[in-house]
Amino acid sequence: MSCKPYHLRLGLTLGFLVACASLGLPVALPAATLPNLSGTYNCATLEVAGTTKPCTAPSLELKPDGSYRLLSESGNYEIVGGHWLDLSSSSKKHSRARLDGSKKIVFEFISHGKKNRITYRKKFQRPSGWVAI
Repeated sequence: MSCKPYHLRLGLTLGFLVACASLGLPVALPAATLPNLSGTYNCATLEVAGTTKPCTAPSLELKPDGSYRLLSESGNYEIVGGHWLDLSSSSKKHSRARLDGSKKIVFEFISHGKKNRITYRKKFQRPSGWVAI
C-alpha cells in the first residue's frame, strides 16, 4: 500500500496538533483551514451581570480568506487551540471568543465591573442556485 503525499501531509499535521495539545501548547490554525466557520453571525443573546437584555450588537462577518468585519472594525482572525477565535483588532473587548461548535461564538468580557457575555449565532444562508418552489 503506497502513501499518497496528501495523506502523509495530513497525518503529519494531525500528529503535530495532537502532540501540541497533549503538551498544553496553544496552536493557531489559519482561518482558511476551517471554511465552515466563515459566514455572517447575528447577535443572539446579551447578558449583563447575569441578566439577559435585548441584543443590538452588530453582525460579525467571518470571511473564508481569514478576514472579518464587525461594524466599522475589520482585520484578520485565526483559530487557537481549536476552541478560541482570535480577532486581530485593537479592541480589547472583542479580541478573543470561545467557539461553541461551528455555529456559535461567545465573547465574554468585563465592562464597568460587570461580567458580560455576547453570543453570536451563524445566520443560515441558502446555497447559491437554491430556488424555492
